[in-house]
Amino acid sequence: MFLIDVLLVLAILFFLFLPISDRRTVRMRLCMVCALFAVLSVAVVRPHLAPVQIASVVSPH
Repeated sequence: MFLIDVLLVLAILFFLFLPISDRRTVRMRLCMVCALFAVLSVAVVRPHLAPVQIASVVSPH
């Protein structure tokens, strides 16, 4: 999971340092950074649950 978080942060940094040439680039950059921040926040906040074991039966989540 740590690797996914690092890749998301690197993608955000890529779009932050992307050169601005016109209005379309600004809109694309803003949308991508917002989407990547949303995915990163879900990945960080989501609880990592261990499989529940009841009566020797493993129930994956």
